[in-house]
Amino acid sequence: MSLLQKRVSFAVIIAALASTFLVGVSSKADAGIIPYSVIAPHEYQLPVGKEIPKDGINLLLSYNTFRDEGKAWDGESGSRNMFANINKFVHIFNIDGLDNFGFLWEGVLGFGSVQLKDNFSETGMIDGQTGLVGWWKPTKNWTNVLEYWLYLPIGSDNLSGHSWNHSIAYMTNYVLGNFIFDGDFGYKFMGDYKDGGNDLEQGNTFFVNTVFTYHIMNQIEPFFKLDYQNTESGKDRAAGVDTPGQSELAWGLGNQFKISDRLNLAVWYEAGITGRNTTKTNAGYCRFIWSF
Repeated sequence: MSLLQKRVSFAVIIAALASTFLVGVSSKADAGIIPYSVIAPHEYQLPVGKEIPKDGINLLLSYNTFRDEGKAWDGESGSRNMFANINKFVHIFNIDGLDNFGFLWEGVLGFGSVQLKDNFSETGMIDGQTGLVGWWKPTKNWTNVLEYWLYLPIGSDNLSGHSWNHSIAYMTNYVLGNFIFDGDFGYKFMGDYKDGGNDLEQGNTFFVNTVFTYHIMNQIEPFFKLDYQNTESGKDRAAGVDTPGQSELAWGLGNQFKISDRLNLAVWYEAGITGRNTTKTNAGYCRFIWSF
């Protein structure tokens, strides 16, 4: 693999870890993470109106994943493994008079480390993200959420996606006794990748994520996940060839721990069920939520 191909591979792999996807650049099956697959229990169980203090609520969420990228659904995998640490700052606020609504602003920074099959590796900052979210609670146990994300190509040179991307998603949370459901579906609009002589028209991505949780006690909340993504085909303008689309369905199993009133931890394992033109998901995740 040439140095130029390696740079493109690193960029799209790390972009995948920031809730995007990978565009194929060779005959090998490339790596990619399902967008929003980092969500865990209570992700969209949000306060509204007077439940939010006058000064708002500040949260720090840290999503961490290690992925074994050695196996692919089609062809040979070009990567060995990857690690990503994605940190999100959230400020929740309300607007007087909108008692059943809530709002937040969020920003994301993080870093990643990627190792290819030839042991060529790279570590650095990944692209940043920022977004706005609003939600409505028609009943005390049901939350409906709309979110917009802007993806900023500001990461380390070899790890940046080098494109301006946008996503829109609908999310929901429903609580019925000890049962908690979190889910979302959305669409990610990918900009063109232009760097180092490469000119790639990237395919857009549709994604769906679900988390089914049962609350036994604060330290024992087992959950089951299903995550899905389907990426449209793209085009390598420099080579004048189409790049293949991708898809994958994966499942996960884990547990949510409430460590204190201000700190929560979720850990889980996720594996691919079926897919095409991408590496097979084989990953461990953990998510911290700290309220301050």
